[in-house]
Amino acid sequence: MFTRKKPWRLLQRASAATATIALAAVVAACGSDGGSSTGSGASPAAGGATSGSSVDLSGVSLKIGYQTADFPALLKASGLFEDTPYKFQIPIIAGPANQLAALYGKQIDVGQTGENTAAFEAANAATPWAENAAPIQGFAVTWTPDAPYLSAVYASRSSGIRSLADLRGKKIGFNYGGNIYAEYVIALQKSGLGLKDVRGVQFPSNQAAANAFLAGSLDAVVTSYSLVKKLVDSKDAVEIADMASLGLIGGSGWIARTDVLKNPAKLAAIKDFYGRLRTFYEKWIPTHEAEYVKVLVDQVGQKPDVAQVNWENARHSTFYRIGDPKFLRIQQVTVDAAFEYGGLKTDVAPKLGFNYTTVLDSVTTGPAS
Repeated sequence: MFTRKKPWRLLQRASAATATIALAAVVAACGSDGGSSTGSGASPAAGGATSGSSVDLSGVSLKIGYQTADFPALLKASGLFEDTPYKFQIPIIAGPANQLAALYGKQIDVGQTGENTAAFEAANAATPWAENAAPIQGFAVTWTPDAPYLSAVYASRSSGIRSLADLRGKKIGFNYGGNIYAEYVIALQKSGLGLKDVRGVQFPSNQAAANAFLAGSLDAVVTSYSLVKKLVDSKDAVEIADMASLGLIGGSGWIARTDVLKNPAKLAAIKDFYGRLRTFYEKWIPTHEAEYVKVLVDQVGQKPDVAQVNWENARHSTFYRIGDPKFLRIQQVTVDAAFEYGGLKTDVAPKLGFNYTTVLDSVTTGPAS
């Protein structure tokens, strides 16, 4: 389940078998007929980016990976994706490392990881990526700049950890491939601790790391508040640092294979899907609290208080403008820290993983540099 060796040596790629098993649990969130829609374009009300497009999308099929089952259930509840002029499925694949395995294995077209994942993949590549010839590209980042409950470094009260410096010699859980890993390495860098100064425990997913912490198997964990809420609320766990204090964006990154983005029809479908997704994040979620919470409770099995926390975070969701120089500067700082720590092979420029910065040019928002 875990290892203390350098992540880039052990998790170059999750196994194809693991990805295949994960893909077996596919949740479809397609058109209103339960399959696909063959309309002429996206509904203007949905914010579809391809309304009026001359590209024929009727034969297009997208597989868009996500890590948790709430996403397709919420998309269906919103009604914003019922008239898509293309087919799509949402395979549920736990953990960013498995999302990457499915991408490289061409089992999905788009994967949900962390906002920094494309930069980390460029730095970790077995063979250096040539400019404009990367196998995958980060093309969108959703983030929650005003969310009240960002992911954080949590420590059990019994561990005696009260600051980042106290992590020395402690057992810390994390997962590789996304912003949780970035938070882990930046926390170590800021505390002045090196690879051998802590007992890093690597898990396949955020949920798995949180479960180990809840079971008392770890001194500390990097995870989401909603997953350890019970311990934190009871004062049996304390927050040591969060994404904001560590200077990280902490958003959800969307990565596609480059060959998918070069396909005109699939690119048009992606633009349409993410145009609708912007409406979902920025308009539907903030105005549908009851519906959002009900889906998480009734269909996903979350407790009401946890579902409420997740809505409080999600209602602040928007898109970050990844083409801004500020975005790449943040990515470079993170890459440099991870490289210094020993968690990445190189410190190459993150831009190698973000060449498609205008895929969502007409729908992205976020801070200017």
